Amino acid sequence: MEYVHSCFYSENAPKVHNVPYRTREIFMSLVIEADEFERGCKQAASPDAEECMLRFSFTLLLIAVTHPLFAQFTYAPINVPGATSTEARGINNNGEIVGFYVIAACVEQRQSMEVPTCPTHGFKLVNGRYIELMVPTSFRTAIMGVNDYGDLVGFYVTSELTCSSSVYHGFIWYHTNAVRKLDYPGTDVCPTSSSAAITVPFGINKAGIVVGGVWGIGPNSSFPDRGWVWRNGTFSTMNPTLPGNPAGACCWSVTGISNTGVLAGLLFQSDFWQAWMKAGTDQDFFTYPTVNQCCDTTATGVNSAVDMIGFDGGPSSFSAGNGWFTKHIELNEVNDTEVKPSFIKMAYPGQTNIQPPGPLPTFPFGINDARGVVGTYFDTNNQQHGFLAKPNF
Repeated sequence: MEYVHSCFYSENAPKVHNVPYRTREIFMSLVIEADEFERGCKQAASPDAEECMLRFSFTLLLIAVTHPLFAQFTYAPINVPGATSTEARGINNNGEIVGFYVIAACVEQRQSMEVPTCPTHGFKLVNGRYIELMVPTSFRTAIMGVNDYGDLVGFYVTSELTCSSSVYHGFIWYHTNAVRKLDYPGTDVCPTSSSAAITVPFGINKAGIVVGGVWGIGPNSSFPDRGWVWRNGTFSTMNPTLPGNPAGACCWSVTGISNTGVLAGLLFQSDFWQAWMKAGTDQDFFTYPTVNQCCDTTATGVNSAVDMIGFDGGPSSFSAGNGWFTKHIELNEVNDTEVKPSFIKMAYPGQTNIQPPGPLPTFPFGINDARGVVGTYFDTNNQQHGFLAKPNF
C-alpha cells in the first residue's frame, strides 16, 4: 500500500517557526539598522567615524544577543493517511523517514513511548510517499531505525503454533528486501506470562552495526533490562555504569548509533534515568535540563557530529514530553573534564489546554548528520502525530 502526501517536501508544506513574531521583527530591525550604520560609517568624515563605529559595534552586540532566540527548529507534521496515531522514529542522510502507526484507538500507546505496546504497522516516507511495511508472517511491525542504504531495523510480532501466545522478534530488513531475524540470546522463546523479554533494535549505521536493548513488555507498559550492540552476527552486552558509584546501575538500553560508531542510550542510576553517550573509550552521563543528576532523562539519538536528542522522563513516564537537542556535547571539554551540555528545547508549536497551559508534549527520536530530527508529539486533543524538524542554525 502506498500513499502520496500532498504537501510534504513541497513549498506548501506547513512550517511554523518557533519564534514569536515580535521577536523576529526586533531582530530584523537590528540587522537593517546595522547595515545602515556600516554604510554610514564608511561615508563619514574622520571626526565622526569613531563614534559611528562604536554605534555599529553596539548594534552587532545586540544582534549577537538576540540571535540565540532563533537557534530553534522549523516543524512539519507527519501523518500516515488513515492512521489514528503516527510515530516517526528514524531518518537517514538521504532524508528517508521511518516509523510506525496505529489504525485503531489504543490507550496504552501514550504510556510506552520508547517501545510501543499497541498493534502497529511500519511505514517508510520517501520523496513524499508513504509506504506501508509489514514483516512477512507478522501481524504487528514496528520500524525503529534506518541507515543510509535504506536498511531497516525494528521488531515484529507473530503467532507460532508452538506457543499459546504471540512471539516477538527483532529484525534487519535489508534494502535488498531480505529480512534477517535478530534475537538476543534467551528472548526467542515463548512467553511464560502476560509479559515477555523481547529484542528491540533501535538503530543501524552505514557499517551495518545494530544497537538496541532487551525490554520487558506487557499489556500496558515496556521497560529496559539491558543494552546491546550487534556486529557481524555477534551480540555484545552494553551496560555502562558511571565510575565511582558504589550503588551501580540497572535497566539499560542503547538507543542510537552514528555512522562514526558513537552510541547513545539510557540507564537508571543514582535514583534517576540518565542519558548516556559513548565515543570510543569516552563516556558521558547527563540529565536534562542540568547535568547534575536533576531529572529523569532519556537519550534517543546521536549523529556523527555527536549532536544528541532526547526528552525528559524515563520509560512509561506520564510527565515526560519536553524534548531537547544538544550540539556536540563534548565541544567545550578540556582534558576530558565533563561540562554541562548546552540544550535547545524542542517543542512542536502550540499550547496544551491544561491549566496553566504549557508546550505540546514532544518526543524526538531520530537525527541525521544534517541535524534533521524526527519524532512524535501530542496535540491539544491528545492526538499523536509524527514530525520532522529542520534546524534554523
